[in-house]
Amino acid sequence: MLPIADENFSVERPYITYGLIISNILLYAINFLTGDSLNNIFAFVPKNFLLGMEPWTIITHQFMHGGWGHLLGNMWFLIIFGDNIEATIGKGKYLIFYLLCGIIAALSHMAFNLESIIPTVGASGAISGVLGAYIILYPKNKISTVIPFGFIRIYKVEALYYLVIWFVLQLVFNFTDPYGGVAYMAHLGGFVGGAVLIILFGGKKKRAQNDSLYTWENHYDKA
Repeated sequence: MLPIADENFSVERPYITYGLIISNILLYAINFLTGDSLNNIFAFVPKNFLLGMEPWTIITHQFMHGGWGHLLGNMWFLIIFGDNIEATIGKGKYLIFYLLCGIIAALSHMAFNLESIIPTVGASGAISGVLGAYIILYPKNKISTVIPFGFIRIYKVEALYYLVIWFVLQLVFNFTDPYGGVAYMAHLGGFVGGAVLIILFGGKKKRAQNDSLYTWENHYDKA
């Protein structure tokens, strides 16, 4: 199921989301052109981190990627789901929220791979946190989704159903494909972390205020 758009209510430019995407692309290009030099420094290695080595990687790994497909897939999900979260809680809080989700995702992965010396890279843990926030704040939003059933067709699926299916698939893949090179526990941990953090960040209260303002404004003609 490939999402291609969501219901975007904000007229503000999501500059933090844009900035994250540009940063990821630039760093990937530098890493590619320098023979993987950045990944060697900034990738998250669970055992090393547990031993107190390379503490910066808990954040820097979120901006590293293992290939163009990995990068583009992550950035695609970020631009679709990130803008509404950014508009709801504000740009500064959104950046902190995003990075914290990435940290929670890395720690979740490490908890199940304490002895691993395999480098972990990618923004998918942080983006999973954005998805967790989305299901809490906008479960009724329609997600335009490509679902191939012998032929390609676009369906509009409520975010609740889309993201529950996404979460279940990550859980299934974690048990059926444990050596597939994907940190599924980072996805799961990031998602749950994002769902909890968005409440702590006041996301539901902020959304209720926005909805109330929208309803109030609709009772008046605008000059």
